Amino acid sequence: MADWLIIPDVHGRDFWRSAVFGHEEDPIVFLGDYLDPYPFEDVSAVDAYRALTDIITFKKAHPENVVLLLGNHDLGYLDSEIGTCRRDYPRAFMIGQTLLENLSLFDLVHVDGKLLFSHAGVAEDWVERNRQLFGSGEFDPLQLNTMLHDAGARSRLFSSLAQVSYHRGGSYAVGSPVWADVDEYLGGAPLLDGYFHLFGHTLHSGGPIDVNGQGFCLDCAQAFLFNTGESMKESALTAV
Repeated sequence: MADWLIIPDVHGRDFWRSAVFGHEEDPIVFLGDYLDPYPFEDVSAVDAYRALTDIITFKKAHPENVVLLLGNHDLGYLDSEIGTCRRDYPRAFMIGQTLLENLSLFDLVHVDGKLLFSHAGVAEDWVERNRQLFGSGEFDPLQLNTMLHDAGARSRLFSSLAQVSYHRGGSYAVGSPVWADVDEYLGGAPLLDGYFHLFGHTLHSGGPIDVNGQGFCLDCAQAFLFNTGESMKESALTAV
């Protein structure tokens, strides 16, 4: 496993720019949600679209070591069933076209050994609820990327990604890998076994949230270095 620079939810903010400076050749993963700024922050929808296009350009300049994941706010421009919260309606078509034209640069998850990066964590219950999508064998998280990049399978995948839990106003006990709230995991919903999960999605200001020893929620509007040790207990997160 590599040491990773992790960029949680951007939402048009600039913190990622200073974080990647000096780390351009290191493994970097963006956890998604580039768009739809919070109304209480001094970030405009134009800023957010510029951040998205700049991050795409950054990925193209460093294709081998930069990983771009998608979040619910990004996917909502490809399929409104997934969500329209804080949607940039004036630029919605342009954003959708930008994402679609560059979809080959994005994934839903990234796996490095036992590390599993995603936008909102991958819940065991969500996998079992959608078992018909993945077959009866052992679930491989990389199946999500395969379906994302298969136009024939994408609509079925998007329907499953639109599943939102009670915590977020939906009708499911546990949300999808782009919608699950950290409180669902803290309340007892297990993350996919066999992996150490690193994800964002649930905004909080108090630093990383340890999710029952199964991983960290990192949506803190700042970047982190994850230094991998011989075991997850020996690994360390450092704010950048």
